[in-house]
Amino acid sequence: MDTHSTPIPHRPSRETQIRVLPARMGYADQMESCHQAAYGYSAAEVDEPECLTAEHFRQHLQVFPEGQFMALDTATDRVVGTTSNMRLNFNLHQQNPRSWAEITSDG
Repeated sequence: MDTHSTPIPHRPSRETQIRVLPARMGYADQMESCHQAAYGYSAAEVDEPECLTAEHFRQHLQVFPEGQFMALDTATDRVVGTTSNMRLNFNLHQQNPRSWAEITSDG
């Protein structure tokens, strides 16, 4: 699915068909495609630690479902945005520069 090359039509009214919703398992494949489009990598590169796959999104939903959201075009039932969140404890006064991959054990 080539999410970034499909134009979103202009809507002259203030009404929108984009809804931000809690992410759902059934949309994990679309969330993967959306992430690839946003960060400019292909399915062939998903072995990189920062590349999130549908399986990563499913794992996020199992571990912390209340922190996962998606933007859904309700007219086409297409994911057009996604976010992955986590909770962690750290000391702001200590240096904790770690990557997402390190903190999450590769996603």
